[in-house]
Amino acid sequence: RGSYPTGVVVGISDDGAVIENAAGEETVLATDTLVESVHFPVGTNALDLGHKSLAVNLSDLAAMGAVPRWALLNLVLPQADDDWISQFSLGFMSLADDYNVVLIGGDTCRGPLCITVTVVGTLPAGTAITRGGARPGDQIWISGSLGDASIGLGIIQAGVDPADPDEVWLMRRLNAPEPRVTLGCSLRGLASAAIDLSDGLLADLGHILHYSGGLGAVLEVSLLPVSPAALAVCGQRAARSSALAGGDDYELCFTVPRRHEAEIEALEKQQDHQMTKIGEVCADEGIQLTGPGSKHYNVTGAGHLHNWPDGG
Repeated sequence: RGSYPTGVVVGISDDGAVIENAAGEETVLATDTLVESVHFPVGTNALDLGHKSLAVNLSDLAAMGAVPRWALLNLVLPQADDDWISQFSLGFMSLADDYNVVLIGGDTCRGPLCITVTVVGTLPAGTAITRGGARPGDQIWISGSLGDASIGLGIIQAGVDPADPDEVWLMRRLNAPEPRVTLGCSLRGLASAAIDLSDGLLADLGHILHYSGGLGAVLEVSLLPVSPAALAVCGQRAARSSALAGGDDYELCFTVPRRHEAEIEALEKQQDHQMTKIGEVCADEGIQLTGPGSKHYNVTGAGHLHNWPDGG
């Protein structure tokens, strides 16, 4: 919808909603639901599910530049299982403690396994980073490496028990993503737009371009940040393909005016992960991939499809 009552700063269409409060701050709310056989396969480790269910929500707050404060947790469980609940709680609360998030409520009921988490964060009034602020000439940056989670998904779907450390690492990137909360907060005042990468670079960058007024982008394929593990497991071509279209990485994609480039480069030195400039926003719609064999790519309707086979 196009308009909201007074007090709603950002509504539907972004990583989180932003509402005014009376303390010179704004409140950011985000929520995500994970459904068995849709977002994760039957039998997924409860410890990992606890971590990931909170991590994907904290990633939304990171994209908005918000400091996480509180969380609510709704669990639909097929049956009471004390061991499962204990492991899930350990994964959830360990990550919550890392970011000083307080679990303040929720609900449980019986049914097919489904997890819904709502998180609440805060930021100084007027500083939220939205999807709609990019401008032609802005640089496009990425945190971390891309494509790891989708390669990890392929390993799981193959039904093998990996012994290769690279394969194990890629599976961890799928099952236990690390939200870039510290980076997101540091991008306030520097980034013109941001989004967390849940559906893949092409699709999610497409959201920034759409909400910024129908812009385009030029990406240099050779600059895509792919991990040594991804290269070792599937080679350069497949790793780059996963980096472009694979989902579930939960890294940040953000645009930065050129005048802030030096500040972003200085910021990278303060992080425990890489940050890579991969291209530039342009006025013409569509995403142009440049480099050997690259071509114009229209991302309308493109995205990562969650489709887990039952029991696999």
